[in-house]
Amino acid sequence: MNELTLRTVGQFPEPAFSALVAEAFADYEPSPLLTRVLEHESAARSGHRPVSGEAAALRIAAFRSEALIGWTYARPDGVQHLHMINSGVALAERRKGIYSQLVQQTIDHAKSHAYVSIVSRHAASNNAVIVAKLKLGFHVSGFEYSEVYGPLVRLTYLVSDLRRTLHQARSAPIRRITP
Repeated sequence: MNELTLRTVGQFPEPAFSALVAEAFADYEPSPLLTRVLEHESAARSGHRPVSGEAAALRIAAFRSEALIGWTYARPDGVQHLHMINSGVALAERRKGIYSQLVQQTIDHAKSHAYVSIVSRHAASNNAVIVAKLKLGFHVSGFEYSEVYGPLVRLTYLVSDLRRTLHQARSAPIRRITP
């Protein structure tokens, strides 16, 4: 009689879908700060044509004289996010701030290309890289397990001050009210 059926559809039927969205999210409080963030980011992107694939990949090489001593490789993840895929610094050149400079140049690139965030994943034991990125303003945004690499820490850098303010507001700890 009232049998439930599930179907894959090419698009949701309107106006039923819009009405159901309004009903399902009626109890959510609108966020003026989120609205400001989205408007700001949309305006920033208006002057940038999205490029995808290898054409948009970022390769930064570090040289000492003519010798390659480090690199960073990143590529877009969608239109708004830049994914730092991998980086490396020669053993003899580590602990000299080279990695931090590579990351800073990646941040500068993300800002100039209107990305919303930079994301990266690291072996949980890779303290040198995790600490370097935390000092540059990245935050821990997740954990995952990879059958290839083991436990991973996901780090995210939010490019705009407004988005960082939104993140801070949304992730503030719940505090007890003191009488």
